Amino acid sequence: MDYIGVVGASYRTVHVDQLAAASLPAEFPRENLVELARLAGFSELVYLGTCNRVEFYFRGETRIHTNPLLFHLRRSLADLTDGACQLPGDDELYVHFGRSAVRHLFRVTSALDSMMVGEAQIAGQAKEAHEIAHQSGLLGGILDQTFHEAFHLAKRVRTETELTRRPVSLITLVERSLREHLEVNRSPVLIFGAGEMARQSLRLVRTADPDRSVIVANRTPERAEEMASGDPHTTTMPLAEAISDPPVTGTVVAVTSSRGALLDREDVVNLRDRLPDGEELLLIDLAMPPNIAPEAGALARVSVHGIEEMREEAEVNRKRRLQEMDRCEKLVDYQLEILRRHLLDRALSPAARSLNQSFQEMADRAVKHSLGKDLAHLEVADREAVERMAEGLVKRLVQVPLKGLKSAAWHHSSAVIDGFLKGLEGENGPGEEPKK
Repeated sequence: MDYIGVVGASYRTVHVDQLAAASLPAEFPRENLVELARLAGFSELVYLGTCNRVEFYFRGETRIHTNPLLFHLRRSLADLTDGACQLPGDDELYVHFGRSAVRHLFRVTSALDSMMVGEAQIAGQAKEAHEIAHQSGLLGGILDQTFHEAFHLAKRVRTETELTRRPVSLITLVERSLREHLEVNRSPVLIFGAGEMARQSLRLVRTADPDRSVIVANRTPERAEEMASGDPHTTTMPLAEAISDPPVTGTVVAVTSSRGALLDREDVVNLRDRLPDGEELLLIDLAMPPNIAPEAGALARVSVHGIEEMREEAEVNRKRRLQEMDRCEKLVDYQLEILRRHLLDRALSPAARSLNQSFQEMADRAVKHSLGKDLAHLEVADREAVERMAEGLVKRLVQVPLKGLKSAAWHHSSAVIDGFLKGLEGENGPGEEPKK
């Protein structure tokens, strides 16, 4: 974990234009990622670029210091993109190493560091970045395992907490309401208005049901026709006609600039009574002031979702998400300890092999010497018993220095293990007797 790092900028540190300038070009070839890693001195590299962040996660074979890291990264990016990729100034970048870098990755992939805490897109974007690095041959070691642990944590945050389950934006609330209603109601959708919010509502309907019949009603027919253009399942009609003689519809989205209510209680009753028996009418009022009379919400088989109610729900959800942050941060801490143990075991494997080899060679020499002299009188079965006893002792004795080494590395740094291995090999190699 000590040699893992991240260099990045996000919506927290720079303007969106600076993020765009720091992003790798869309056509940046994968082989250039490999070259970037080589030039910057990375053994593993993952580039994560989104509309809210640009980050380079890396691992070096030795500890890399901030100033040379930024110098080589800037120069390499400039060379490989012909100057198109421009990182922000050093004071606008964040640079983390070791545990701090891994914690940052964990918080990013779990959407704890997102502009909208708990949003679902970042985990998928991180997985795509990881896959590109994997296909480019830039993973396969410690950073690879770290990303897998990050994805596991993101899943736990998503399934074990309320962080991602409560919508905190109006659009998400509208999308949820539409999707849930369209799943049980087969009647067409009627949209009042042809502005940007009306267009967004049409896109949400299409996401939920690409083939659902939609009618756009607007005072200006040309704008309604423009909105419906290219959509074979969308038709138009005059706004006044849609109110006085409405089509059969189970869902109404009202988002016009009318200064007064378009639909009063009687209009809503008229809409509801044209539905098949048992179907409910959903009214989504996104206009300010409201397009639908408030008393319509008291009617049977009618649900009204107004913008103020949705804002209140979004604010409640936002507060509940924030309340979940402490629980999420504890999951981050727990996953950090799990990863650290995994990486420590991984780092100890060469030491365990070297120690076992050294101890076994010493035991073999001692057993061979004894069986050739003091124990030369033993029969074959007894000789084999001595050899098995020596082998068992080796396995138990190896655990003594390993336990101490693991404790030292846990409380200090995995560099302790690297130093131990170098000392173990020495000038004679493992298992050799010192020269006299």
